[in-house]
Amino acid sequence: MLHPQKTESGEIEQVTGGAAAMHFISIGWKVIFSIVPPPHMMGGWACFLVCLIMIGIIVVIVGETATLFGCVVGLKDGLTAITFVAIGTSLPDTFASKTAA
Repeated sequence: MLHPQKTESGEIEQVTGGAAAMHFISIGWKVIFSIVPPPHMMGGWACFLVCLIMIGIIVVIVGETATLFGCVVGLKDGLTAITFVAIGTSLPDTFASKTAA
């Protein structure tokens, strides 16, 4: 949700321009994934199955987009998969992991 939030110290944190931009950029994904039922329905199975289907749809979209990009640039499918798809799935994990100092 896009609104000011209260920190642990009780101060009000206003919405930043970057947070507002990301909210509006990702609103399409939020609408698409709003069809996922809440986890308390049917013991969580409805949520699990719909999420599994949605992940499959996203995988197909990413695969087709990578194939089209490789075709436009002139790369073979294997090279496109290794470079763009593999990097795209590994980079978020790299940035999310903490390094020991």
